[in-house]
Amino acid sequence: MFSTLRALTSAGVAAGLLASAVPAASAVNTDSLAPPLGRCDVDVQRVAAETPGPFPGVGWTVGQQGNLCGELGYLFLETAGGTVSSPTTVVLFHRGEKTATQPGATPRVLLGQRGDFHVELRVQQEPVPGQPNAAAHYDSTMYVWNPFAGAGDATAIGPFPPGMTL
Repeated sequence: MFSTLRALTSAGVAAGLLASAVPAASAVNTDSLAPPLGRCDVDVQRVAAETPGPFPGVGWTVGQQGNLCGELGYLFLETAGGTVSSPTTVVLFHRGEKTATQPGATPRVLLGQRGDFHVELRVQQEPVPGQPNAAAHYDSTMYVWNPFAGAGDATAIGPFPPGMTL
């Protein structure tokens, strides 16, 4: 019995020493990982109407959209009355709140890979002078929602060079 008690005491002391050597976990705010509070309604028509259009007197129509009430969602706005090569813009959302609009005057943006916390946008680059728009290539930029970054907005990573796959 004495040897059993000594073994248990040794094990307890070793566990206590081990626990004291391990750093304490730091608190991380995970509020943005929770589902949206209450209803999450995004009036996409209103967003299209309030976003400055691609040309004077020309507005946007609502295009492809996804995950607007999730961690990182997207709304594509297409040129009203445009064609397949007309400009687009993308508005990013976090839990129903607008967080960013694609910067710059990019002629055309396509959707690449996407998930709950990331959206890849394939941005059309200017074609070589004398070449048609169809000869233009696309560079990818990945927007990532990092719930541990603080105040939080979508962070852009890229652009990635042509031909690089993600």
